[in-house]
Amino acid sequence: MACCRTEDHGDAGYATAAALAVSLAIAILAAALVMRGVAILKLARADYRRSQAEYALSGAHVLAVARLLDSSGSGRLAWSVGGLDPQGVALLAEPEAPKLALAAAGGLDDKTLAALGAVDPGEARLRLAGMEAASATPDGIVAADRGGAWRACAASAISPWGRSQVVRLGATREPDQEPGGARTGQIWRVRASTQDGWTDERIVRLIGRAQSPSAMIWRRFGRSAGKGVTCDKTIEAQADGAGAPGGTPVTP
Repeated sequence: MACCRTEDHGDAGYATAAALAVSLAIAILAAALVMRGVAILKLARADYRRSQAEYALSGAHVLAVARLLDSSGSGRLAWSVGGLDPQGVALLAEPEAPKLALAAAGGLDDKTLAALGAVDPGEARLRLAGMEAASATPDGIVAADRGGAWRACAASAISPWGRSQVVRLGATREPDQEPGGARTGQIWRVRASTQDGWTDERIVRLIGRAQSPSAMIWRRFGRSAGKGVTCDKTIEAQADGAGAPGGTPVTP
């Protein structure tokens, strides 16, 4: 006697192929959304760090100009300031007038160019000779050679605002606390750097007014692998190679 009939359910208790495909698609979509969220979070953190560094370095430039106007003495200055960035800010300040004039840079010999870090002195000399001081900038001088030491130190030796006919490079020191420095009207290169590589480099003319202590001529902001290199080692090597405290004369 057949009181009830059982039906054959071959797929009972198992996911069908269609269900597996849908589940896999959902899993892939969820993973993609998670990855996108992580990428957005990283970008947001990077943007926040960039803004944080830019504000800190701008504040460091204000302090640097004030320090320059309130001190005396000459030469290349290097010091650090705290309280603006979690890891501090390194400052480098150099007067532009004592640097080698760009018009004279095309006459540097191979030995001097190599001492400044050039890996191809001949090509660097040609590029420097082809620059016009009226339109040149520090990044143009830096781009004259691909050497790492050159890119870090060339702007410390050669300048479109330079007036010297010889390469004179001196070691850095901290600015003094003696007031009365007659620096109004001078042009300086000031570089502020964080420990993680953010750098704000500016060429400024010192004005000395209460509301506008300086006027910015040129600026470059970005991030690099360097941590505020002051080129002291390169300077020592150059000085040793020159063999004379008066500097390296330009080859006529």
